[in-house]
Amino acid sequence: MAKVITLNSEKREITGRKIRKIENRKIPAIIYGHGIENKNIWVDANKFSHVFAETGESTIVQLKVDGEKINVLIHDYQVDPILDNIIHVDFFQVRMDEKVISDVSIVFTGEAPAVKAMGGTLTTTDSISVRSLPGDLPSEITVDISVLKDFDTSINVKDLKIPDKVEVLLEETQTIASVSAPRTQAELDATDEEVNADISQVEGASEDNEKKEEESK
Repeated sequence: MAKVITLNSEKREITGRKIRKIENRKIPAIIYGHGIENKNIWVDANKFSHVFAETGESTIVQLKVDGEKINVLIHDYQVDPILDNIIHVDFFQVRMDEKVISDVSIVFTGEAPAVKAMGGTLTTTDSISVRSLPGDLPSEITVDISVLKDFDTSINVKDLKIPDKVEVLLEETQTIASVSAPRTQAELDATDEEVNADISQVEGASEDNEKKEEESK
C-alpha cells in the first residue's frame, strides 16, 4: 500500500493584496477541481516545503481542511523572484477512480562514459508527461545513464521502465538522454567568426542610424 502523505491546512478568508500583510510562515493556496467549488486555504510554509520535496507534482497529497480529507496533486506554484520562496500554491483535487495527466520528474543516476572519457556534453529531459489513475502515478522515474558509452547511443522513451498502469504521452522514439561530441577547433573558430560578423553588422547599423540622425538635423 502506498504511503499516505498528509498536509494540514486551514480555511483562508483573506484574499488579494491583504495577503501580503500575513506572516511569511503561511502560504496562501487554493484547491480546485472538476465540479467542485474552489477553496481558499493556508498551508504552513515549512511543512509544505518538506511535503513538496517528497512528492513533487505527481504524488497524491492528502490535505486536511477543517477535519475534511481531500486528495490533491500539487498542480502549480509561484515563487518570489527576489526572495526565491514559494508565495502561492494551486492544489488540484482528484478522484481516485479518474485518470489524470501529470508531469513526472526524471532522476538520472550513474555516469556516462561518453562524457567522462570522451569529453562529450550530456543533454537530458527533466520530466515526461504521463496519464494514469492518481494512485498509480510514480513520484519519479529513474534512468541510468551509464549506458551512454558513445555519441551514437541515446536513451529514448521506449527504454524507460514505466509501470504497467501508466501511459506515457510521448512518442517512443523521443530522446530522453544523449551525449554530443565535443566541438572541434574548426567549429569553434567558425562560431567566433559568425559572432564577430553579427557584431559588425549591429555596429554598422548603429553607425548608419547615427549618420541619418545627424543628416536629418
